Amino acid sequence: MESELQLNVLVVDDNQINRLLINKVISKWGAVIEFAENGQEAIDKIESNHNFDVVLMDIHMPVMGGIEAVQIIRAKPEEYYQQLPIIALTASMLNSEINEIANSGMTDYILKPFDPRGLFDKLSKYQKV
Repeated sequence: MESELQLNVLVVDDNQINRLLINKVISKWGAVIEFAENGQEAIDKIESNHNFDVVLMDIHMPVMGGIEAVQIIRAKPEEYYQQLPIIALTASMLNSEINEIANSGMTDYILKPFDPRGLFDKLSKYQKV
């Protein structure tokens, strides 16, 4: 289908089935993947490990949702937190939620269930050179 992706991706989703599916799709492209199950876990991983090239962030999760997590990440003054691409994973097509995603500091969004080709295209924009 496509070539390889040279990316370190953090996938944040509380649903194990979604994590398994995303892992299966992204890993065949050669990307390195880490997982977090909620927004707080994502913040902790991002703060302790500045090597993520892109984050795929679910919106609705227990403990802390994706919108709140992104707002906390973007509030940090360091350039890494300001520029880190964060793509929302959402099942909603409601205009209000799409606007909330855009206003939260998310870089982009992809709808679940996702189309692998669309996901590849979005991730490939952030590939290391």
